[in-house]
Amino acid sequence: MGVFKVRLRFWKIGGDPGQATELELMVDTGATYSWISRGRLEALGIRSTRRMQFRTIEGRMIERDVAPVLVAFDGYSGADNVVMAEPGELEVMGAFTLEGLGLAADVVQQKLVPTIGLALSALGSPTTTRRSRIIEAIDAAIKSGRLVEPFSNGGFLTACPGFGGGTYNPFSWKHSCGNPSGQTEYSVPIGANRFRRRRD
Repeated sequence: MGVFKVRLRFWKIGGDPGQATELELMVDTGATYSWISRGRLEALGIRSTRRMQFRTIEGRMIERDVAPVLVAFDGYSGADNVVMAEPGELEVMGAFTLEGLGLAADVVQQKLVPTIGLALSALGSPTTTRRSRIIEAIDAAIKSGRLVEPFSNGGFLTACPGFGGGTYNPFSWKHSCGNPSGQTEYSVPIGANRFRRRRD
């Protein structure tokens, strides 16, 4: 995947948008949340409201403070939660910030583009559920033997090509058991970048 940077504005909830800080961040769709320096956030009066656990790309578990902020990019704005990055840690724009702004990363053109949200079962009968097209592809790949459990993000990409470039790294983590929303627990993490499909 290509790497590119964007300029993101952020400020304290309830604060003056005119006092927003602008920061150039690397777009990292593999990161669930955006990471912004603790010093930058605290200088704006932004404080942590909770601590969360995060799994690093090497599979280690770490804990970091998370803080609510308002963010804006090129006319798009919204509320967000960001990780308070410690000294020496990269500042990045993560998947939740992109989704909250209604944007997606176009790595070919190296820019952010508007995306279309999914309504899923919010429309229609409350008893009707619609499974994600990605989950349908994963289930079909498992059934056919193209995807063997436990699978990695790389195995998912090989067995289920055709989705956006930013889909493969975050999807399994974002929709695994114990994710922050608790509503889309499609897979069970069983090791560093190893998953099985949830069936209970």
